[in-house]
Amino acid sequence: MDNIKKSRFVIGIAGGSGSGKTTLAGKLVQQCGKIGITGQIFSLDNYYQPLDHLTFAERKAYNFDHPDAIDSVLAAKHLAELCSGKTIHQPVYDFKQHTREKDCVTFKPTQLIVLEGLYALYFPKLANQCDFKIFVSTGMVTAVLRRVQRDISERGRDIEGIKHQVLATVLPMYENYVKPTQKNAHFSINWEGEEIPGKATEGLVRMLRDHFR
Repeated sequence: MDNIKKSRFVIGIAGGSGSGKTTLAGKLVQQCGKIGITGQIFSLDNYYQPLDHLTFAERKAYNFDHPDAIDSVLAAKHLAELCSGKTIHQPVYDFKQHTREKDCVTFKPTQLIVLEGLYALYFPKLANQCDFKIFVSTGMVTAVLRRVQRDISERGRDIEGIKHQVLATVLPMYENYVKPTQKNAHFSINWEGEEIPGKATEGLVRMLRDHFR
């Protein structure tokens, strides 16, 4: 294995909305940090298309659950740059205004990069950069409850708006585009409870420890 490949490891985590992708990604980065492996989350939520050209009402009605909502070209470019040791300036998405903020956030390369998002395993230019791919699934009730809690507390949505979005876009897009990417994963996790499956996390941390030895 060449030195560049040995110095970096990319894990891709995909799954439906509310499945626990972000929580698992954060847990991995945290646990790896405890054994001296630097890591960061590369979230596709930051790469939604800029919608400045639309009215606010049009932005609210936009289908954010379709793969076309993601700027996969920029995301793949930034991930490749991080993997090659370059610093990137990542966009920040304002979920209350439904478009990108003017300012970016600077990210420096780390040993572990966790790519997470609905479509982490959908776009070949992203999935092909992953050394290990995970699909997280959960029951519909659990996922919807997590989505409701997040959208109210973090994204300024109301119950009626969330209900409409779940029925009109979240569930259909999951069945048509997200769920089929499970076949691209090396490993699947079914997470129903409040706690992340401990054995899965421990196994991934051991794998990363062995990689960076």
